[in-house]
Amino acid sequence: MKLKSLSKQKIVLASEAKWRSDILNQLHIPHKCFNHRYDEPRFSGGNLVEFVSNIAVEKALSIQKLFPDHIIIAADQLIELEDEVLGKPGNFERAYAQLSKMNGKVHQLICAVCVIHQNQVFKDVEIAKIKMRYLENQEIINYLNIDQPFNCAGSYKIESLGAALFESVNINDLHTIIGIPGNLLTSILRKLGFSNLL
Repeated sequence: MKLKSLSKQKIVLASEAKWRSDILNQLHIPHKCFNHRYDEPRFSGGNLVEFVSNIAVEKALSIQKLFPDHIIIAADQLIELEDEVLGKPGNFERAYAQLSKMNGKVHQLICAVCVIHQNQVFKDVEIAKIKMRYLENQEIINYLNIDQPFNCAGSYKIESLGAALFESVNINDLHTIIGIPGNLLTSILRKLGFSNLL
């Protein structure tokens, strides 16, 4: 199959998160942003990896009728810490509680990506294992005041000062932690016949 350039394709990201859009820009994937219309449920048990993957699919499907001739890209993330699931904190207090729980421990970040094109649905998941260094309370407070990661799963922005929170990161693609596994996304696009390098 001869690959085609993405440069002339209609692509929509089912998110208005700047950090996800920035990943697509870094990968030279032209796109517009449009927030998904899916009311995300809370995890209530079962297979967490499958749950995160299904959320990404539902986000993409929720805007499919609005963009029937577009390539639709969606993603989702959750944190798993000792059998507890952590999502977006929403405010300083919950973010402080999340980072305090993760302090000095290893957690998993699960990130799923979905691509819909001409009624074909592709999805994949990447899992990061991340060890947070032990931080003093004041360090956590100072970090939250600077980065304000209240809309980020796990309460950190690894692309910013959040990189200083961790002793080790085991992952194939750093973009996974930021919000979209770029390696998986570009692999899916190639399966569909598109290259971001043309």
